[in-house]
This record gives sequence, structure tokens and C-alpha cells, in this order.
Amino acid sequence: MAAATLVAPAGATGTPGATGAEGDTGPGAAAPAPPSARLSTGETARIDRGGLRVTGPGGAPSGPYSYVKVGGRTEVTPAGREAPQETTALGGPATAGGTPSALTPRATASPTATTNQRVRIQLVNADNWGPLIHVWNRRTWQYHDVAEQQWDTYGTASLPPGDYLTIGDFSTWGRDTYFLAKTFTVGSSALTVSLDARQSKPVRIAVDDTSATRATSSVWYTLPNGDLAGFAGGWGNQVYVSPLALTGVNLKIHDVLERKGSSGNRPSPYRYDLVHTFADGVPATPVVQARTADLALTRPWVKAPGAGLSATLSVVPRNNDSSAVYLPTTVPAAATFRHYLTPGQPFGRDFHQGSLVFSLPDVALPKGANPDETLGQAPYAGQPGWGSSSYRSGTFYLNETSPLADAAGRRGTDLNASSVYRVSADGTLLVDSGLRTGWDSDLRVPAGSYQSYTIRHTVTQRGTTNRLSPRVETEWTFPRSTLPTSRTSALPVLDAGFSVPGLDARNRAAAGPATVRTTLTSRVGAAPTLTSVEYSFDDGASWQTAPLTADGATGTATLDVPAAAGFVSLRVGGKDDAGGTMVRTVTRAFAGPGAQTTLKAGALTVGTVVVNNARPITPRLLDPVPYEARFTVSGPTSAFKAGLAFRHGTYTAPDGLLETGEATCTERATGTVHDCVATFEIAAEHLGLNKLAGTWSVDAWAHSANGDLHQGPVGGQVTFKRSTSLTITATPQPVTRGGTLTVTGRLSGAAWEYGAPTGLAGQKVELQFRKAGTGTTWSTVATGWTGSTGVVTVRRTAWSDGAWRLHYVGSGSAVGSYSWADNVDVR
Repeated sequence: MAAATLVAPAGATGTPGATGAEGDTGPGAAAPAPPSARLSTGETARIDRGGLRVTGPGGAPSGPYSYVKVGGRTEVTPAGREAPQETTALGGPATAGGTPSALTPRATASPTATTNQRVRIQLVNADNWGPLIHVWNRRTWQYHDVAEQQWDTYGTASLPPGDYLTIGDFSTWGRDTYFLAKTFTVGSSALTVSLDARQSKPVRIAVDDTSATRATSSVWYTLPNGDLAGFAGGWGNQVYVSPLALTGVNLKIHDVLERKGSSGNRPSPYRYDLVHTFADGVPATPVVQARTADLALTRPWVKAPGAGLSATLSVVPRNNDSSAVYLPTTVPAAATFRHYLTPGQPFGRDFHQGSLVFSLPDVALPKGANPDETLGQAPYAGQPGWGSSSYRSGTFYLNETSPLADAAGRRGTDLNASSVYRVSADGTLLVDSGLRTGWDSDLRVPAGSYQSYTIRHTVTQRGTTNRLSPRVETEWTFPRSTLPTSRTSALPVLDAGFSVPGLDARNRAAAGPATVRTTLTSRVGAAPTLTSVEYSFDDGASWQTAPLTADGATGTATLDVPAAAGFVSLRVGGKDDAGGTMVRTVTRAFAGPGAQTTLKAGALTVGTVVVNNARPITPRLLDPVPYEARFTVSGPTSAFKAGLAFRHGTYTAPDGLLETGEATCTERATGTVHDCVATFEIAAEHLGLNKLAGTWSVDAWAHSANGDLHQGPVGGQVTFKRSTSLTITATPQPVTRGGTLTVTGRLSGAAWEYGAPTGLAGQKVELQFRKAGTGTTWSTVATGWTGSTGVVTVRRTAWSDGAWRLHYVGSGSAVGSYSWADNVDVR
């Protein structure tokens, strides 16, 4: 394996949704590295509030991974992939300037020629490879290194005499995982320790809901010294463990179940989060039965940010040993779902709407029905988060970590959003940051000796599926007299939160009166006063002042939403008793009843998109294949970001959505046109519904540092087609010359949803014949049409020996195919 990457331990700096007091980030303080690292697969791992979180690009669910926690450091290795992957380490001290220190060596006994023995630890009786093997002395619980190769089924260690525990994780792409443990004793000679797959047992938590299947899971051992080893994920594959009896060694399992065949375009109507601990080892049958009636139940209502079809819920068991991991699955957006949990078990939660992440409060619910909650209620606007902007000793440290909180005040951020800071003082521009992406470190700005400061912060979301609050701009002004003189402090600024009662499941207001409730808060305790609320139906091209009833920091404004309004933007003004002011503008704060249209501000223009060189795409069932989409972006600036989304159905109410990652753009010699390439992977499981086969529209997003913005439909299409198969049976055989030959076949389309391939009805199928001894030429001799189950029957008079086959030409939603040849003897 390649050298590990080291990042700081949890709590070193802000993470999405984290809570706590602000840290000391001023001069002289060591700047900790962020508690995250990019894995070799492009996924991101981070330590988040006592749990390990691994996510794919843009916050998508990750693949399976193995992990081990030793001495406060956590190592993560992507598992079950088609090629070996590197191990990445999280946890370790930070140094001044934010540079991670060297990797701390593991606590490993020094080998000696006279006492240490070579120990081989191997998996037997299973066709798996990719080992990650760990060894502890089970008297002292000292950890020992094991050398293994990812293409092998074994590892080796040099160990002194003693009693040991080994835990081996063998995970191969597309196969079940063997997570096996065994005790052994090293004496005076070399030793081979065999982990026998035949002696292992499937571990799981079963429920009495026959439609539920395991979506993902985490299984981990905790040891008496606080170390642990675990496996998470697996796309529903089974995990096998070894029966074991050992005091102080516990096996824990977190199973997540959902309806069979669920996908992002077909989310499960329920989710189970079930947790169990097998104390002091593993029983002979590590299966736990749970009754739905004995679980805690809540029914969250997930509001969609405009057009979203599903959200991603991530849940982690809260344990005193900080051993659990976040497990994500898709859940319905613009709908409710049933969430079943193990009663009394504390859980941490958050949910993603694309790359927009909201942090939810921890829960520990009693058995039975519990109060419901609403998630993702618009409008989304800024709130101070962990490690937010501060001031110390003449320097501003700017980092707005929660710019998109929901109407309930739950902290929210877009992991792929861009921020721009413009700081001026007494009319002099001090800094223009340009585009800053994601969790950039603090932007440090010397304050100088000016009398008054203005900070303008603009956050722009990427993507086209999150259509609400694509841009939130806040302008703060405050006098120098409000800055602290001797300590680190939050900036002396105001925040504004909004709520709009009565929004529907897609955060749309009905035509007619709408009430906007606004609350101002001060980060330093100054007394705020709400001064104005304005609204716009044309994305800020024009503004109207709403009648306002205000009482200090809170107020209610009423506006009349036209039936044709697609979106409503809000702008609020406020001041405090220390001389500060604030203006916050939320573009497209909530949706209206009208048709949704392209958002366009400034001079950015997106050209026609060509996907896969204008050829149809036939996704494989499970194995994603990479594709490219090419387009141009034109504009007066080279500092911009862009990407694409594919949509089935109307822009206002799609029934299928897929989003690419951020495009790579190259500037032409003219300096105003950029050639962009967006890469994406697609498998049939990502589409999830057979009805989504056919032509999809293309939407694009682009935004620049100077405020230009495009979000919405562009020219171009992409066709996703189902693969097909044809069977054939010709009877009778042999057939009498001049007799009737009956040819029957069945035309099936690939299953994009749970179950077997489905028959394609109403499709034209050709019967083709090749006379024996005439070479390779086939002639179409008859046609037929498939019935409701995909079966086609064609009859033909037989005169000569030869081969018969069926041919399906294809359609706009399915590719063509041939049956095999059926040779018929004519007598």
C-alpha cells in the first residue's frame, strides 16, 4: 500500500453540523488540519462528532470500506473494489501553519532474532482476496503490524511468544465479505493461523417486514484498550463473522434496511436503523430478530429544494467508544417516510439534498410512535456555525461555515458551493477573495486602522437540482469600536433567518398572500432591529417593499404571490444598537406556483451540450461505466465553475434526475470561450425505473467570481436505453417439407428496478432465415409483434434445412438484439 495521508483528530476544526464554542484561530495558534482526507477512490473520509464518515463525490453514498482505530488514529481503506486501494490515516497532531505532522508510528514490538516468530495469517475455503489483517496481544492489547498484499489471501507478522487476537477483513468486489477473528498462541516456532470461511456465520439483524432488505451495514469489533476494527458498506452483500468467546471483545452491528429495488429515482418509503452488541465475543448464530412493533418510529417530512426526487439520510449510532460510522441511504424528498430505530439508542443524523447538507439534532427515541419532524424547510439562509468568522489582534479570520441553514435554524452548508469575500474599509477595498470552494481555511484580512468596515459575503451553490437559495449574499457594516481589543471574538455582525408557513412539499407557495417571518440575531449580543423586507419575482431585477410589522429583532411581512411566479427572492435589512447594519439577499428563497425557468444573471452563456458523442447510452446493470459530455461556457471572466445535470420530464416537475461532477474547462486563445468536459458514471441501478428509458433533457449550471450565474435548461439531449435479449424456439423439429414451422420467442428488457428482466410489449420482431450451406447471409422472411409479456409467435412454411433467428431492431428506449440461431432439419 502507498504511504498514508494524515489529518487532524475530530474537534480540531469545523465540520458540517458540528457544535461547540469557537476555537482560537488567531496568530500564534497552531492551525489544525481539517479532520478529513481524500481516499484513493475519490471518496472523502472524515471524523465527525465521534463518528467516521465516508462519502462519494458531491456527498453521494460511498462504496464499502474497512477501518481500524489504533491509539487515536483511524485508518480507512476502500474495500471490495476491482483494484487494490491505498490506506488513508485520519488523526494526528497538527503543526503551526496547518501542515500535518509526520505519521505517528504504530505501537509495535521490536522484532528480535532470538524470540520473534514468523506468523502467517490466511483465509481458507473462500474465493476472496484483498486482506486487511490486524493483530493484538490479548494480554497487553498492544497492536502489531501485519504485512499483506491486496491481491493475496494472507498476511505475515513477526511476533514474540504470547497470546494474540487477529481480526481479518477479506472483501472482494461483487462478493460477500469475510470479517473473521481468531485467537492463537505463538511459541518457539513459526506458525500458520487459518481463518476458515466454512466456520463463519452471517451476521445481521432481521425484521418481520418481508419487503425489507439490507441496504448497508457496519460491523466492528471493540477491544478492551479502546482500539477497534470494522467494515462498513457492501451494497447489501452479506458479512460473515467467526464465532468467538473472549472477555472484553465485543462485536457491534448497525444494519440499515430499506425496500428491495430502491434507488435515487425510486427511494424507499422507509428506513430501518438497527443496532446490536454481541458482548464478550460472537455467538454460534449471530442473527438478531427484531419486531417492527417493538421499534421506535418517526415519520420525517423531507421538503425538496425545488426539484429533488430524493435525499440522502446519514445515521450514526452514538457510542461512548467513538466506534461507529455514518451509513447513508436515499429517502424520498417532497414526501414523508417511515424511520424505524432501535429504541433508546442515541443516533446522530444529517441529510443531504444533493451536495447541500443539513445537520439534525441527535435523537434517542422510545418504543412506538414519536413526534414527526420537517426537514429542509425553505428559505435557506446563513447562520453562524462551528468556527465561523472571527477577529483577533488586528486580523479578520473569515470562514462562514453554515451559510444555508433551513427555516428551523438547522445548520446547513453546500459542500461544493463557492464563496466570495469582498472586504473594504472607509471606502478602500482591502481584499477580493475570488472563488473559494468548500471548506477552505480561514481567509485572513488585516484590519488596519480604519473607522468602519464592510464585508460582503456571497455563497453560490453548484448544480441544477437544488434550485432554492442558489445565491445568498450578505453585506455587513460595523464600526471599529465594536471590535475586541484583547481576545478572539466572533464578528460583531447580524444574521437573518426566515420562515414562510404553508409551503408545500417542494417548498412552493400557493398563489395569493404569503407570510414571511424574519428573525435577526447578533453574534456578539448587540440588540438588533429589523428595518425592511423586500421581495422580487424576477430574480432581483426589480424589488418591492413588503408591508412590515416589526418588534425589534422579529417581524412579519405579507406579499401577494402571482400565479405565474416561479420563484420568490427576499432581501432583508437590519441594524443593531452598536452601529452595525446588515442586508441579506436570498435569490429564489422559495418557489411559487408558476413554471420554473432558467436563472440567468450576468454574461455567462452555456452552449449546446453533446453527451457521449451524441450516441445513446446503454447502462450496465451494476457496474458503472464512465462517459463524457462536452459543452462551452462563454463570458468575460475565466474564474468560473460549471457542470451538468440530466433530467427526465419537465423542468418544474421532473421524474428522473442525474447530476455530473464539476466539469474541467480549458480557456481558448480568445479568452472568452472555454471548452468544458464533464465526466460521469452511470449504471442501470442509478436510473432505478424502467419507465425512465428514453430521451432525457440537459440542464447546466455555471457561476463566476464576479456574480454571473446560469442555472437551468440548455440545448442537448441524452438517450438512455435498456439492453434487450431475445429467446427462440422453433417447433416441430424435424419438420415435414412444406409443413408449418412455429417460431416463438420472448423479448425482454434489462431490469432497471428490482426483479427479473421484463417483457417488452408491442414491439416489432423480424424472423430471419439462413439456408444451410449458403454462408452467412440472413434474409428477413416474416415479422411479428410482441404481446403483453414480450412473447412473439411467427409461423412460416419450411422448405429447406437451415437456421432461424429472431431480430429486434430496437426503439427509442431499448437497443436492438438477436436471438441465437435455431437449426431446423426439413424432411
